[in-house]
Amino acid sequence: MFGLSYRLALILIIVAVLAKVYQRQIVEIFEIAAARYLDYATTKDGESVAVEFTETRGSVLLLTPEELATYNGEQGRPIYLALLGAVFDVSRGIKHYGPGCSYNFFVGRDASVSFVTGEFENYDPETADDVLSLKGSSLLELAKWQQFYEKDYEYKGKLIGRFYDKNGKETTYHQKYLALLDQAERAKAEIDELRNKYPGCNIEWSEAKGTRVWCTPTSGDGKPREWSGFPRKLYNRDNKNFHCACVPEAELDDPMFKSYDNCDPSADECFYRV
Repeated sequence: MFGLSYRLALILIIVAVLAKVYQRQIVEIFEIAAARYLDYATTKDGESVAVEFTETRGSVLLLTPEELATYNGEQGRPIYLALLGAVFDVSRGIKHYGPGCSYNFFVGRDASVSFVTGEFENYDPETADDVLSLKGSSLLELAKWQQFYEKDYEYKGKLIGRFYDKNGKETTYHQKYLALLDQAERAKAEIDELRNKYPGCNIEWSEAKGTRVWCTPTSGDGKPREWSGFPRKLYNRDNKNFHCACVPEAELDDPMFKSYDNCDPSADECFYRV
């Protein structure tokens, strides 16, 4: 028994050494064998046997929309979804993404727009991943969703379509999306800088008086400072949305600040109704 075990161990060592030394040759042999199989995979009548493979580039899958749709969790299949053209395996979140579950709408497709609109009633493949018309804030929200999936789930590859071509290269559309995302990130950085420089007002609402905004040495988010300031509208870059900022007296003439209607410019509190 000892002699047999010894010989078996010796054979395994020799095989391991040969596999290490001739690794490239062994791989080539398998590739040749696979190619020959595909060449001769025919029926008795001479018709070709349909053999389908999901195309890969290294370890990254390239999936067509039709292929992605098959990863739906049914009959034990993996569960994939795509976001901004990136494909993730969410199988371990089956209680959320499995058939009949709350996020199953996203499975087997790229429904990027619905991540920020919350529209789950209808799915239109022509518009479901068309994100260029979204607001900057929505693009930032989508970027956060992508970071979430990159952190919590396994990245599998790319969806051939709007964001990636058949070779896995970024499309012109993808480049436009990235440019808009960059603009949104810079705009947010500017807003954050302004809000840090000009703290938010204290705000309260009552049915009798409407919304009240006022300034004290402590901002609405609890940050203390050495001055109180005066409430002003500080508009975002789109010139549509604003927040209430407390502004030092010396800077009240800056055109980016707007006074509240029916409120004395020197008042430290104002009332308004939406």
